[in-house]
Amino acid sequence: MDLSQPRGIRDIEPDEHETHEKIRHTFEEVARAYNFRAMEPGPLENLATLRAKSGTQVDEQIYNFRDKAGREIGLRFDLTVGMTRYVAKKKDLKLPVKLASYGGVWRYDEPQHARYRWFYQWDVEIFGDSTTEADAEVMDLSYKLFEKVGVGDFILRIGDRRVVEEYIRKKLKVSSEDKVLEMMRAIDKVAKKAEPDLVKEYEEKGVGREELTDLLKFGRIRGAPAAVLAKLEEHGLESVIGLSELGDSLKLRGLKRVEYDLSIVRGIDYYTGLVFEISDVAHPDLGSLCGGGRYDVLPKIFGRTDLAATGAAGGVERIALSLSEKKAAQTNSVYVAFTEPALFGDAMKVLASLRDQGTRSDIGQRGKALGKQLEDASSRGFRWTVIVGKRELAAGTVVLRDMRDRKEERVPLNEIAGRLLG
Repeated sequence: MDLSQPRGIRDIEPDEHETHEKIRHTFEEVARAYNFRAMEPGPLENLATLRAKSGTQVDEQIYNFRDKAGREIGLRFDLTVGMTRYVAKKKDLKLPVKLASYGGVWRYDEPQHARYRWFYQWDVEIFGDSTTEADAEVMDLSYKLFEKVGVGDFILRIGDRRVVEEYIRKKLKVSSEDKVLEMMRAIDKVAKKAEPDLVKEYEEKGVGREELTDLLKFGRIRGAPAAVLAKLEEHGLESVIGLSELGDSLKLRGLKRVEYDLSIVRGIDYYTGLVFEISDVAHPDLGSLCGGGRYDVLPKIFGRTDLAATGAAGGVERIALSLSEKKAAQTNSVYVAFTEPALFGDAMKVLASLRDQGTRSDIGQRGKALGKQLEDASSRGFRWTVIVGKRELAAGTVVLRDMRDRKEERVPLNEIAGRLLG
C-alpha cells in the first residue's frame, strides 16, 4: 500500500503541534484582551462566494468541486471571506463588530518552503468602523501577538494604497484605470525584482521607462514614520493624512518596531487603504508572518455598502518555523520514577497529584530499573524527573532532578508543584 500523502499535505507531528497550540492559545488570549469575539466560518462555501474576493481566476488556486447534488462548492482558502459573508448576512448585528477566528484553510498553490496546501491561519476583522483607529487596533493586536508568542526580532511595515495611487494619478499624470493597476503591481514588486527587470516587464505592458523609474523611486521611500511623512509632505499629497493619523495612534499605543514602506500595497484588486505586513527580521526567507489592511470593497460585493472592513491574518506554520529557530524554554513536563517496584503505587499517587494540577506528566514502566527509567525520561525530553524512594517517602519528600544539568534536590511532597513553577 502506498502510504505517501497528496502533494503539499503533511502530518503535523507532536512537537510542531505543541507549538501550534501555543500560538493558538496566545492568539485567543490576545484577541480576548482586545475584545474580539471568537467564531469560525464553515470550511465549505459556495464557489460564487469564494469568487467574490478574487474573481474566477481563484478557481486555479483553490480546491473546488461539484457536490452530489451538482452544486459548485469550494474549500475555504482563507477565513476572511467566510467572516465577511457571515457579517454581511446578519444585518441585525450592532456595529462595529470585532471578530477573531482560527482554523485550517486549503490552497492549491505550488508547495515550497513555509508554504503548504493545507495550513492554519489566525484572523481578526473589524466591520463597520471606517476610522484609522480601527486599522490601528488591528495592527496593535497583531504586534502584541508576536510579542507575546515570542517571535522577538520582528518589524511592522506599513503602506497606504491611497498615497501610491494619488502619486500615480497626480504626479505621473496617469488616468487609465488599467495602467494605474499595472503600475501598482509594479511597485508591489520593488523588493522582489531588480529595476532593469521591472522596466523591461512593464514597458511591454505600456508603462514608459521614465514614469516607471520615477514610480519605483517613490516606492523605495521607507523608514521611521516621521521621516517618511516628512518626505511625503514634499510631494503635496492629500491622502498622506491616513499615515499621519495612524502614526499618532501607534505612538500612543506604544508600538516601536514600526516602519513606513510605500512598496507595501498588497492585493491590488482587494485592499483599499492602509495595508501592513509583519516579518521576522532574522528570517526573511519566511516572508511575511502576517498581513492585512483595509478592504472596504468586499462587503460591498456582498451587498453591504454601509459596511467598512479592516483586518489581518497570519500563517501559523510560518510563525511556528520562526519560533523553531529560537531557544524556547522547555515545558514543565515531569517524569515520575521509582527506586523499586514496590513503590509503583506511591509513584502513581504522585503522578495523579501532578495531573490534577494540569502538569504534563508520565510514569516509568513497572519493573524497569531506576537507571532505565532515567534514560527513558531523558530520551523522551522531559524537563524534570521526580524520583520516589523509600527513604524519602518516610520523610515526606521526593527527589527532584533537573534533566538539563542532572542536579538533584529533596523536595517535600506538598511543594512539588510550586518548585516546578519556580
